[in-house]
Amino acid sequence: MTSVYTGHLSAGDGLAAAATHVPTHPSLIQVEFANGSYNSRLVSLVSLKRDEVLTTFAPHVTAAPRPSYSTVQVAEDAHIELNSDLLYCNHSCDPNVRFVVAGDDKRQWKAVAEKDIKKGDTLTFFYPSTEWSMAQPFDCACNCGQQCLGKISGAASIPASVLGRYFVNPHILRLKRDQIRQQNGGSADTQDEQALFRRNDRP
Repeated sequence: MTSVYTGHLSAGDGLAAAATHVPTHPSLIQVEFANGSYNSRLVSLVSLKRDEVLTTFAPHVTAAPRPSYSTVQVAEDAHIELNSDLLYCNHSCDPNVRFVVAGDDKRQWKAVAEKDIKKGDTLTFFYPSTEWSMAQPFDCACNCGQQCLGKISGAASIPASVLGRYFVNPHILRLKRDQIRQQNGGSADTQDEQALFRRNDRP
């Protein structure tokens, strides 16, 4: 499918994106555009229980030639453009959505409720759950108190003991496991590695 979505071409400028915006999931989510860079947000138009699927990524996604602020990492060396209003699902260190991109079947990639969501809630996900080393790091402003990690640059810079608290996709788990083993002289099943898989299954 050839995408005509242009939100990712606005470099985060909400008003510029709004000028040509066509909603992709009008019964499920709504973009609230704001002036300035990266100030827009995504709002849920439905209520969901934890683990319910908000929407799949298909058929909108396309492969991205290189990582950028708008791409999502789906494997160690692969990134996609969402080409949908999910682009505006911002980061939070206390997210209410998780992006699931396990496996090669893009029809199974989806946005899932990480906790109960009410109609009108702002939707957020944990960027390092998909991103190893981000093209555009930033200072987090998620306003979630002590849980906020501060600088967000990808999972590579997050300690395993912290990353293990979150849902994380298999490619990130593999990369973090390999990083831990390299730092520990090749030793497997160290304390750090056990912490990494505290919540997530081993890939």
